[in-house]
Amino acid sequence: MEHVTLKATARTELGKGPNRRLRTTGQIPSVAYGKGTDKALSLAVNHDSLLGVLGSPKGRNSVIYLDVQGDKNYAVMVRDYTFHPITRRLVHADFVTVDENAMIEVEVPFVTTGRSKGEIDGGTVLVSTRRLPVRCLPAAIPAMITVDVTALGMEEGIKVKEITLPAGVEVLLPGERRIVIVKAPKSAEDKGAEGGATTAADAKADAGKKPDAGKKPDAAKKPDAAKKPDAKK
Repeated sequence: MEHVTLKATARTELGKGPNRRLRTTGQIPSVAYGKGTDKALSLAVNHDSLLGVLGSPKGRNSVIYLDVQGDKNYAVMVRDYTFHPITRRLVHADFVTVDENAMIEVEVPFVTTGRSKGEIDGGTVLVSTRRLPVRCLPAAIPAMITVDVTALGMEEGIKVKEITLPAGVEVLLPGERRIVIVKAPKSAEDKGAEGGATTAADAKADAGKKPDAGKKPDAAKKPDAAKKPDAKK
């Protein structure tokens, strides 16, 4: 089983002050809880070691053997963690114990590889999700699940049931759900239809406009009544 070992020590002092001093030594406060622990364990773990686990291929899905000084090893996974908003250093982490012989539900990255035939012809590969919920034993958690889209033509796709999965891994989505599709570009006719619909709407709006009431037509002009004919002519 792939795992990493992370050393931890029990924290005897709690609160903001002790935690702040702990961080200055390269450690971060953490808590471990779950089956196998009588109560939540207040611990300190090395900042860089935990950051290395989170940056590994499996990230927070890594199974960690937490070696607590003076106690025992616990099989755990990272449940949650917090970064400082400015320094971007870890400031806290929560671990939850796992039963290595029991199924567990996690989310793993979903990645497409290759360039589809439809994409070469001008289509676009659309993926409905970038993380897949799966159920498996802790030892079987994959770093990611990949599918090759090279053979997909225009308007073709991949359903959940068509994904090749590692042994012992089950995707918790309906098998008929299509999560990858190659969409064709809009044709000139479709674009023209959209333009026509817009023009029709504009014409309807124009038809409802009233003429400018402040401007009178030329036919309504009256002759100049102040001008009299020349009597001497």
